[in-house]
Amino acid sequence: MSIKIQFATLSLGASVDQQTGNLSVFDILEEVRTPQLPVQLPFLVISLIIEKKEPSNFEGKMLIHLFTPDGAQQMIGSGEMRVPAEQKRMKAVFRFGGFPVANYGNYKFVLSCVNESGNKIGEAILGFEAIQVAQVVQGVAPVEKPKLAH
Repeated sequence: MSIKIQFATLSLGASVDQQTGNLSVFDILEEVRTPQLPVQLPFLVISLIIEKKEPSNFEGKMLIHLFTPDGAQQMIGSGEMRVPAEQKRMKAVFRFGGFPVANYGNYKFVLSCVNESGNKIGEAILGFEAIQVAQVVQGVAPVEKPKLAH
């Protein structure tokens, strides 16, 4: 059985309409700009559209590994996948609450689709970059009398 990941994205929000099955993705994440770390993203969402190449039942798992800028690697999620024979495509949304960003640099997510035997049959790589920016001091503007228009 072969599976193709047709669409994969990293965002701050997503929803699947229950009536139409349409997937909506909000605030696609490419970079996090902040003057200081650590910061915590309130939500992090991985959205997928997967297509079966053969008209038979599929059962397997999606494994999600995170690679951080400091070289650490960990499995941060997994999910069972079941696609009936009559269904050709499937949408999947993985939500993470309170995602920590502790280092500047590239964060990489490797999504591996494995079959019942544990063999990898599909993969997608997503990521974002944490970038340090100068902190802008926000203050109160001096109060001036308005200029008179003539």
